[in-house]
Amino acid sequence: MKKISKEICLLMVTGLLLFSTTHAQAIPIVKLEVPDSFIAPGEVFVINVIADGVTDLDPFLGSDELLAFGFDVISPSSVTFNGATVGHGFFDDSALFLDSDVAGSAFPGISGNDILLASLSFSATSVGSYLIGIQSDIFNPNQGLITWLHPQIDATTFSLVSVSVPEPSTMLLLLLGLVGAGVVRIRRR
Repeated sequence: MKKISKEICLLMVTGLLLFSTTHAQAIPIVKLEVPDSFIAPGEVFVINVIADGVTDLDPFLGSDELLAFGFDVISPSSVTFNGATVGHGFFDDSALFLDSDVAGSAFPGISGNDILLASLSFSATSVGSYLIGIQSDIFNPNQGLITWLHPQIDATTFSLVSVSVPEPSTMLLLLLGLVGAGVVRIRRR
């Protein structure tokens, strides 16, 4: 009897260890990318919203997939939000969710790194450095990142954008350089 109970205990402990082993899961993140580093007043510029790290593999549930997203755009009054274009592979659900500025879904889901969720279009109205970002309400089931392995992830992030104009001295130096190059070319002839 003691021999059987030891074998049963060993089998139970092995089963518990096998099924209770936690799989370390990395939570996907959202980041903002500003492709154009020089932005002038009056110019339209774009900020890309990127999801990164949708690559987990759960031994029981399978691979992680990005199924949907939604967020609000946060920008100061000196920068005008013109609208958004949802990334390739997503359906634009922005009109369906009036409480979100941008929303999209994908069925089947999308996996991988550097997934373009949306391109946000802005107009710069004045010179300065501005904090522009996206924000999701974790209490709103239509906002955040919704993945197969993670039901709802906060998608709040910000990026600093600088709007500037070329200094007059820079333009003067450029003009003097062009005049100097022209004078040198004339003298060589």
